[in-house]
Amino acid sequence: MLRVAGSLSAFALLAACGSESIDGPSAAPATIRAGTGNGQTGEVGAVLAVPLSVTVSAADGKPVSNATVSWDVSPGGGSTSSGSTRTDGNGVTQVTWTLGANAGSARVTAQVGGVSPLIFTATAQPGTAAVIVSLPDVLSLGIGDTVTVTSSVRDQFGNELTGSPVAYSVPDPGVLSISGNGFVTALAQGTARVIAASSGRVDTVQVTVGAAGSSPCGATAVSPMTVGQVITTTSRLCLSGGTLNAEYAVIAFASSTSFASTTRFDIFGQGLVTPTAPLTAALSGGSAFDMGYGAFTGRETSPWLNRDAELARREIERKELTGLVDMAREEYAARNEENVDGLRRPAALRAVPKVGDVLKLNTQALQGCSNSALVDGVVKAVGTRSVLVADPGNPGGGYTDADYQSFVATFDTLVYPIGVENFGTPTNIGGNDRVILFLTKSVNQLTPPSSSFVIGGFFFSRDLYPKTARNGLLGCAGSNEAEMFYLLVPDPQGTINGNRRAIADVTRLNLGTIGHEFQHLINSSRRLYVNTGAAPNEETWLDEGLSHVAEELLYFRISGFGSRDNLNLANVGGTTSQNANFSSYMTQNFSRLYDRLRNPEVTSPYATNDSLSTRGAIWSFLRYAAGRQPVGGEPAFFRGLANATTTGLANLNSTLPNGQLATYLNDWAVATFADDFVGLPAAQLDDRYKFPSWNFRSIYPNLRITGPAPLGVYPLATRTLRSNVSQRLNLAGGGAGYLRFAVAPNRTGVVSVSTNGGPAATSIKFSVMRVR
Repeated sequence: MLRVAGSLSAFALLAACGSESIDGPSAAPATIRAGTGNGQTGEVGAVLAVPLSVTVSAADGKPVSNATVSWDVSPGGGSTSSGSTRTDGNGVTQVTWTLGANAGSARVTAQVGGVSPLIFTATAQPGTAAVIVSLPDVLSLGIGDTVTVTSSVRDQFGNELTGSPVAYSVPDPGVLSISGNGFVTALAQGTARVIAASSGRVDTVQVTVGAAGSSPCGATAVSPMTVGQVITTTSRLCLSGGTLNAEYAVIAFASSTSFASTTRFDIFGQGLVTPTAPLTAALSGGSAFDMGYGAFTGRETSPWLNRDAELARREIERKELTGLVDMAREEYAARNEENVDGLRRPAALRAVPKVGDVLKLNTQALQGCSNSALVDGVVKAVGTRSVLVADPGNPGGGYTDADYQSFVATFDTLVYPIGVENFGTPTNIGGNDRVILFLTKSVNQLTPPSSSFVIGGFFFSRDLYPKTARNGLLGCAGSNEAEMFYLLVPDPQGTINGNRRAIADVTRLNLGTIGHEFQHLINSSRRLYVNTGAAPNEETWLDEGLSHVAEELLYFRISGFGSRDNLNLANVGGTTSQNANFSSYMTQNFSRLYDRLRNPEVTSPYATNDSLSTRGAIWSFLRYAAGRQPVGGEPAFFRGLANATTTGLANLNSTLPNGQLATYLNDWAVATFADDFVGLPAAQLDDRYKFPSWNFRSIYPNLRITGPAPLGVYPLATRTLRSNVSQRLNLAGGGAGYLRFAVAPNRTGVVSVSTNGGPAATSIKFSVMRVR
């Protein structure tokens, strides 16, 4: 499914949940209401006493049975006993909630298709005192230097316990003095200790005092770095200020493969000064772009409803279609063996349809194999690779016959070749070597009145399954038995839900939608019938990422640019036509990536939540990874992902050269900061840390997010690491933290990292870059 004004969505693929009933919900869900379990308090890591329960009802207030409810836990919030459950005859379902390792507020979102989500909250309290942690853990001072040692009492997960006073002492008062709040003054050369005690636990900081002006690095040797160089560290690093004010950045990437798990670390620096290098070049005064499509411009302010509809549909596909995979594959194989012209399907689809033919098609978007909503679609145009069908109930004032012909020609000559080159040839379930482009009011009906988003279309993998099967096996009665997707239609008067849809806006949106959904169709059909050793469903985040790449490939083809042109503002907005192309086909990818850039610590390219930030992050990573392939090798890389037998991270790891997924992810996190850094010559940066396709720092400042003013900055969120002030980061799996600092001329500075008083967690990869 495609959505705009902040997000683009899609559904595809099948499922993985065993041989369950394929019955859909008893009625379309309209409301979800909380039962028990909200607002509880418990200790980190504990199972909450009361289950979380919800009731799902239809528009008439009656309970909906067999409705799929998905349960999504916030990062660090723990886990539920199941990721999805089905309602009983009373419309009720429940799960238990085990709190995670993070103290504070935690959240679980219950969601059912097409309905505003329900959020449960809980308060996780720290556990019992396990350790006292002092920062820094090692000190090197010169006579007269001062520093504050900060100590905290923490539980086994690293949560700080409040109300536990710390007592400081110095057994060597001739070398050091210390106040009650940990303020240390170096008095004489020698070695000494600072002892912090609380709750029956003690921590010791080893201190070495040298002559006045001594380096804070102590015995740690200086790591010489040139501008643009990137090195790694695991504990403690000494850096030089050189003859000028040297500036650096620490990039910390959480390599955990679970987005829901979070990893904490502490970082401390001495001898540091504030960085001054600009993160963004001055605005050029040139073109600015809206984050949307014409009348659909604007940031999506309430993405949950649309996102939940997507996730619920995916779950419907999983529940209703998984049990049919083997049957469908056997039927497809039998068809090929017998040289039959396709699976059992309506006679009208066996030959190439003609203009004016009527095709009975199921437009049901909320259920897969049951409760079909049939319409008599009319064939309006026929091409060599596509058939355009229009719903006779579409609003008036829409497309003309010439418009229909244009759609078909564009798909046949532009979208189809791009899709096949980069993802593979779709199957031919319909038996006529054509994809149905179904323009139907049913898509318009999916966007509620006055919404801040637009659902532009969707692909439903149920249409790849047979309605009935041999030997009396059950099929998917709701299938249209054809390669097809569903598209938005113009509605100039807003007859559907009061949402006006101008022809020009819908046309621009539909072209991107077709490219997006075609990737889903190729991916799903080939997993099901061509690569039969494959798991039948790709992970949502990777499938969506590939579809966003498909949109980008369409932009490259239309604009005439290449994927290694390092496009900047002058390229994408230098002319009226280029401005229009970028606004129509690329701003949505930039919009989703914006959500990742402004929250890099708690977002991920492989989160299971299908959020805007996840989609932006995985598009960015796939674009980065493609850019590291040999010249001309990008299509093969994308085809490898779309035709793999594995899914998700395993798919990425096996498709990337030599299984270098972990390396690629870490380098991508660095490139997000380093590429096209203001004032840094490109030749001084290793190619591993570049996006050869986009100069994000040039384009982002000229994008309008909300209101008439352009953004004005490259929106990557960074922290400033200040001398003698520790910072604590808590990264979700796939998250990244960015900390900037500088070292004064002819001085040295030291940076150290740790986790809960011990060595830094191995799942955090630390890279240090000298930026000037």
